[in-house]
Amino acid sequence: MKENLLIFIDFAKKLYRSRYMLRMMTLRDLKASYVGSFFGFAWAVLSPLLQVVIYGVVFGVFFKSRPDPVYGTDSYLLFLLCGLVAWQFFAQTVTLSANSVLSNKALVKKAVGFPSEILPVVTVISNIISHLISLGLLFTVILFSSAHLTPFVFLVFVYLFFIVLFAVGVGWVVSSVNVFLRDIQQIVGLVVMGWFFLTPVFYSPGIVPKRFAIFMKLNPLYHFVEGYRLALLSGRMLPWGDFTYFAAISILSFGAGGVFFRKLKPWFAEVL
Repeated sequence: MKENLLIFIDFAKKLYRSRYMLRMMTLRDLKASYVGSFFGFAWAVLSPLLQVVIYGVVFGVFFKSRPDPVYGTDSYLLFLLCGLVAWQFFAQTVTLSANSVLSNKALVKKAVGFPSEILPVVTVISNIISHLISLGLLFTVILFSSAHLTPFVFLVFVYLFFIVLFAVGVGWVVSSVNVFLRDIQQIVGLVVMGWFFLTPVFYSPGIVPKRFAIFMKLNPLYHFVEGYRLALLSGRMLPWGDFTYFAAISILSFGAGGVFFRKLKPWFAEVL
């Protein structure tokens, strides 16, 4: 345990020393993703918007789904939009992180001392910027609807901070394993798809039978999605027990993922 703690402390110091390179690579990643594209940063919201339309029509119109009263709104579209904006950030971050080391294998192999641990972090930061655009549009939609924003809206940034820790930890694990097992990117895609249906994105948690609710709450994404909805729609925060669990599992993921990546990193150049 002590050895792992020392490994992570050294790992964190290296991340901090690489902050300039991290900033430059994030800018490069953003330019590669959006510059030259006709719609540019609009792509950051087109995908969740399309999903909102599809799910909104299917469940809101055909099945006449209604949110639980705890969210303080009758609008299924607002309920769905809050959940999808939160979910899309995590799903895209983890899916793209899986290939972050492989797609930069020339740097990892040839640049002596290159801090490959920043590669998944670059992916996360790029997605944060896209997510903030989506959040801005979401705030606008809520303000122009019958709903209203309260000071609790700022809690979304607290929840975002912890999901970033969780996503970075997961990103370090999947990106390092992908170096040795090239099928991991496809596996991650399947896992994320299943994870989506186990997270109450398009349905209210209240419909889940009580005997299964405890297992649903073990899912960190449950607390992230619920935190967004409660803060944005009903002006409330997560229950303290749920928030404490979410924060603890996020910090644990960040620490464990960093140690895991550091232990596999010495073999990257040889395998790549």
